[in-house]
Amino acid sequence: MEATRTKSGAGFGQSWRELSHTPTYQVPVVLGSIVALLVGILTYVFDASAASKIVAATPNEAYLVLFGIVGMIGYAVSKQNVQNGSIVAAIAGLALVVLVATQLGLFAGLLLLAGAVWSLASTR
Repeated sequence: MEATRTKSGAGFGQSWRELSHTPTYQVPVVLGSIVALLVGILTYVFDASAASKIVAATPNEAYLVLFGIVGMIGYAVSKQNVQNGSIVAAIAGLALVVLVATQLGLFAGLLLLAGAVWSLASTR
C-alpha cells in the first residue's frame, strides 16, 4: 500500500520548500546561478524591446544563460554528491569569469566559484 501512495504537494511548491533546507555552503552556488540566468535573460529581453523586434543574442547573454543552467545542474548534482556538484559549479564559475568579462558576469562567476570552494571545504 505504501509503495503505491503518491506524494501530496509535489510540484512547484515542493521545490521551494527543498530550497529552504539547502545547506548554507550551497547558497552561493544557487545565487550565482540565478544571477547569471536572470541577467542573461533580462539583458536579452531589454535588447529585444529596445529594437522592437527579435534580435540575435550576444555571446555574453548566451554564456550567462548557458553557464547559469550549468551552475543549477551543479547544485542539483551536489544534492547527491557534493564533490561532483562542486566541480560542475566551479567549472561554470570559471567559464563565466573567463568568457563574460562584464561586471555582472564576474560577480556571478566568482559567486559560483566561491560557493564551490566553500562546498568542497565544508564536506572534508
